[in-house]
Amino acid sequence: MPENIETQAPVQAHYLPCPSCGSQLRYSAEHKKIACDHCGYKEDVDKSNDEVIEQCLEDAITEAPTYIPEKQGKKVIDCQNCGAKFMVDAEKVKISCGFCGSIKVNTQAFEHQYFQPQGIIPFYVSRSEAEKSFQKWIKQGAFHPSKLKRLAKMDSLHGIYIPFWTYDAQTESKWSGQAGTIVNRTPQMRRGGRMQAQQQQIQWRSGSGHLSHFFDDIQVVASGGLSQRHMNKILPFNTNEVVNFDPRLLSNWEAEVYSVDVEKGYHQAEMIMDGKIRNMCSAQLGGEEQRNLHINSTKSNLTFKHIILPIWIASYEYMGKTYHFTINGQTGKAGGQKPISYIKIGLMIGAFIAFLVIIWLLREYRVFS
Repeated sequence: MPENIETQAPVQAHYLPCPSCGSQLRYSAEHKKIACDHCGYKEDVDKSNDEVIEQCLEDAITEAPTYIPEKQGKKVIDCQNCGAKFMVDAEKVKISCGFCGSIKVNTQAFEHQYFQPQGIIPFYVSRSEAEKSFQKWIKQGAFHPSKLKRLAKMDSLHGIYIPFWTYDAQTESKWSGQAGTIVNRTPQMRRGGRMQAQQQQIQWRSGSGHLSHFFDDIQVVASGGLSQRHMNKILPFNTNEVVNFDPRLLSNWEAEVYSVDVEKGYHQAEMIMDGKIRNMCSAQLGGEEQRNLHINSTKSNLTFKHIILPIWIASYEYMGKTYHFTINGQTGKAGGQKPISYIKIGLMIGAFIAFLVIIWLLREYRVFS
């Protein structure tokens, strides 16, 4: 087994008695401390991060099938509607899925092999701040149904820790291609004094080069309820603020168990890296136009970490379809999905076409007048 890699179910939540009054402590995003709601006692979060270290990706992928799973008493909920898995406090009675709002959830025992999270970023954005962001966001946009803001119920807003993989890699890329410069932009005149479409000529030159780049903490969501495409709207997290995983920070919060394993997560990270490499090689090639850009890349020193990160999420349904709204619980960056009002879009397109027709009629009138 790779050094320092643990495989177990996420640590069960602890009962945290307040040293002042004996009541239950919880992590408070409002105060950014472990706090007691009864007497006001507060305790600072441990900022240590010595356990958040890079692990060898190749060893983890090779030896993962030999890991011995451990079962612990943490309550895991399996949503029968969207397939997400998440942790909740064991004493909760009425539970709905934080991703789709469904009440079709089952308690699921740990029967799989799990990496223990190495690190965590606590919630910095409070619920009241998240609610304000949601109310502002739901009212924005001209091409969404007018009644949309009435569909959003704040009891569907959940603060939940989402599993992530982060990946590091050293990359070396050789590239070649052709860059073009436009040398003729002069529009041509035709009879009647009207302008003809521009005739462009492009001069091409060949180029090649080498790009060396180190990727640090490519962030890949390992959630069964949120896709990478959805999360990209609120990324990145500042991973410099990751601290050692502390189950006390989960007190009174939900946390999802990862559904995307470390190998599948790397395939997603590799696509992200390749896209960034292509952009950087394209920038080196330059030119106003490009063609035949070929890139050959190698990746080495592949490492990973498993961390859990704070997300505020709301789900709502419109016309039988589920939409998500998310807020980065560290930075406050917001993003989400909204249904489209095709009536409003149709009116806009009709108005635009009418505008173009009027312009065309005015030009024709001037030509023949």
